[in-house]
Amino acid sequence: MNTTAAPFDLSRLDGSRIRNIDLGSDEIRQHALTRYCPEWGSNKPFYALHAGIPQAVVGRYNDVKEVYMDDDRFSATPVKRPGFERFDFFNGMITVSQMDGDEHDRVRQVLAPSFSPGILAKLDNKMRDIVDTMLDEVEALGGAFDCMNDFAGDVVVRILLDGVLGLTRAQQDVLVRMNKALPLSLNVAPGEKVPDTFISAQADTMAMIGDLIAERRANPRAFDFISAMVKAQDESNLLSDAEVAANIFGICVAGQGTTAISSAAMLMTLCKHRDQFDEVIRNPALIRQTVEECLRYHGPGIFWFPRFATRDCEVDGVPILEGMPVIVSAQSASYDPSVYPDPLVFNIHRNATNIPIFGMGRHHCIGNRLARQILKIVLEKVCRRFPRLRLDDPDFVPRFEGSFGELRFTSMPMHTGH
Repeated sequence: MNTTAAPFDLSRLDGSRIRNIDLGSDEIRQHALTRYCPEWGSNKPFYALHAGIPQAVVGRYNDVKEVYMDDDRFSATPVKRPGFERFDFFNGMITVSQMDGDEHDRVRQVLAPSFSPGILAKLDNKMRDIVDTMLDEVEALGGAFDCMNDFAGDVVVRILLDGVLGLTRAQQDVLVRMNKALPLSLNVAPGEKVPDTFISAQADTMAMIGDLIAERRANPRAFDFISAMVKAQDESNLLSDAEVAANIFGICVAGQGTTAISSAAMLMTLCKHRDQFDEVIRNPALIRQTVEECLRYHGPGIFWFPRFATRDCEVDGVPILEGMPVIVSAQSASYDPSVYPDPLVFNIHRNATNIPIFGMGRHHCIGNRLARQILKIVLEKVCRRFPRLRLDDPDFVPRFEGSFGELRFTSMPMHTGH
């Protein structure tokens, strides 16, 4: 992890673009989709000043693309300095999403084949069976259910951790506990220590991951990225022990939330746009483009891994100082009217392309195909089994929680319509 201690000289910034706001506040989280992201997606970068630390916030599509694509000026590797605690996503561990250049490419080449179209096609029937079983469980509840807590919240646990990786229930429980503890680390205030609850959960998780690596070394599995990493380490020394463990942690812990949130958001959005939902039910050929529009309209978070300026530079004339965090809001870019006309209008016929929610460039989300496949299966199955699916309250306004930048639903009361 890079280190630096020099304070930022605020006099070198455009003072008219400084806002005294905490990007991790509940105010930002609860009003991100209705107030902040639409504004950020239409305007030049600005500075969020919190506890004396300026963070450049980038929201327009082309600005987001510029930062994502320019690894020379904007590094994914965290900078360690006082006040940057919330950017240390995994308490010192570095995953492929936080690596640059050849180091990133070396790890990604090991992981990528396990998420290829060919491998996912072989897993498709298993995913479908799992979603069917989950919907059986929803149906058994008698009609009323909580979409987030009774269904979507477990979709990645059941598909990835159970169906694909074949983890035991005890192993899954350790990873789920760790996922629930993540906000304790990512929402810490400047200068605060990571809570003991997080430290305990992380210690248990790393111990379990160590045992899991030993299991895969003795009994490798097909279509399994853990086995692929262990093989790459043993046969060609491509990965270190720390890299294998950190990337299992990143995918199996952090990866639980994004697709779960997107599944619930997709069903909520369609229930709020009944005419378009009915159109998809009548014409399943619309499922792919509907999933893309749902991801654009309501992604799983406001922002994810930040970038850090490697030198003094600018984005559209806005100065960014060396070492400064650059908060890239892909959700704001999805609301850029110059790319998506009438961006706050949900339209399954928009045929949205190149949506930024999975990132761009070499850090484009390695699990994006899996996420899309899960969402398509969920929508297809729900359309067939629960064509009268509805929100309990047609005017439902969600409440969000989660890690820094995450938009995890606290609950989402629904009814199957049966």
